[in-house]
Amino acid sequence: MHMFKLITIAFAGLLVLACSSQVSSNPPPTSTVTPAATTTPAATTPTSVIGAGACQNTYQTGDTPIVAPRKAGQQLEVALDAVRPGVNGGNRWFVRFYVPAGAPSTAEIPLRATVTGPSGPLQMGAYVAGPANAGFGPLTQPVTLYPCASAPQGTSSLVVVGAESGPVRSGTYTLTWSDIRLPEGGTRTETWTVTLTCEFDPGPARPQATLCK
Repeated sequence: MHMFKLITIAFAGLLVLACSSQVSSNPPPTSTVTPAATTTPAATTPTSVIGAGACQNTYQTGDTPIVAPRKAGQQLEVALDAVRPGVNGGNRWFVRFYVPAGAPSTAEIPLRATVTGPSGPLQMGAYVAGPANAGFGPLTQPVTLYPCASAPQGTSSLVVVGAESGPVRSGTYTLTWSDIRLPEGGTRTETWTVTLTCEFDPGPARPQATLCK
């Protein structure tokens, strides 16, 4: 009987060893991680917006200045934009002034424009000013322009100033803007001599003024 118990215990031990060997020979199941699908963003076509950005001296499509922008001194840019109808049959000479980024200081635009035509000097009147492609308001003091990208809030780096003159008809005229204070220091006088072709404005204003180009 004692011998039978020993054989039984030994047989049970062999079964345990066999089972544990089978378990160890079967590796645990592994999980496969499938990476998420990636989407390549669609290529975009860059767009160009005229006048976009705070530091661009640009014109709207279709707007052509009478005399394109040029440097006055080292930094300041000036252009004769247009000659349009004024008040009481007169005209306004619109000049654009712009101080680009990187200029060492401000520019000052005085109210000192004169126009000479085929018959001599024209009588000058009031001034107006405003941003490019926007409305204009009366101007009675010199305009201070700050370098673009560093202009304090409420100031500007670009302005269009309109100088009122007597009536303009087709012919050759000289616009002179005196004592412009430059960002690099000192003053400068800018002159534009242009031959204009003018037509009477068909609008209701009387006396009629001219549109010139």
